[in-house]
Amino acid sequence: DFTGQLPSEIGQLTALTFLDLESTKFTAQFPSEIGQLTVLQHLDLERTRFTGRFPTEICQLTALASLDLDFTNLIGQIPSEI
Repeated sequence: DFTGQLPSEIGQLTALTFLDLESTKFTAQFPSEIGQLTVLQHLDLERTRFTGRFPTEICQLTALASLDLDFTNLIGQIPSEI
């Protein structure tokens, strides 16, 4: 099981196209550095334990084709740009 905080260094994986964090036990806020993954096509956050507001940096993921937010603890509006 992955636990703790997702490291901000995730933003350095700029060639990443698929990120599946489903059912991990990461806590705390989702790192804003996610916005640096501009070629990311799939992001799965289903059943994660991230807290806080929906990360608006996800709007910077212009290649994103699939986003799964089922059963998350994130709050706030999902921007219409997504």
